[in-house]
Amino acid sequence: MFKEYGELSTMLYEHKSPVGHSYGGDIEYYYDKLKSVSSPILEAGVGTGRVLIPLIQKGLKVDGVDLSPEMLAQCRTNLGKHGAEAELHHQDLTKMSLPSTYGAIIMPTGSFCLLPKSIVNDVLTSFYNHLDEDGVVILDLLLPTDFVSGKVESLSYELGNGAGILFTIHSRDADWVSQKVSYIIGTSY
Repeated sequence: MFKEYGELSTMLYEHKSPVGHSYGGDIEYYYDKLKSVSSPILEAGVGTGRVLIPLIQKGLKVDGVDLSPEMLAQCRTNLGKHGAEAELHHQDLTKMSLPSTYGAIIMPTGSFCLLPKSIVNDVLTSFYNHLDEDGVVILDLLLPTDFVSGKVESLSYELGNGAGILFTIHSRDADWVSQKVSYIIGTSY
């Protein structure tokens, strides 16, 4: 699987999506759907722990898996800051080999939609192989209903000490039949 989430992405996620920041009530939604799951839960693409840590703080047993060592390092830091504990695994979602199965596997924030189509079957097979017999998979799927071809959007994030990130997004095109949206994204640090 490809890896695009390194140091710069980790800093951006930590700044714009801190632990506990709920997008449209997603953390509350996940808690409501998972509170009756008695087995451990796995968050695929755990990132910096935005969703994982609040779920743990609400009493759920949640592990995380991610391909990015930078994201996992920040997640470990955030777990310590919030007094939470979790098993974190540095693995490719297409070839997961985890020591246990799970009552639920979640992939919040539309992360599933970012996967190349060529690996989706392998990821879903990997999820299936790590589910309890009656386990469930919950994925956020985003529909780009507000996509405008040619639109340019710039966002800036101050990081302190004179540092910041300028994030520019150019909306290229949308192929609705292939269900593919193309963007050109540039970042400056």
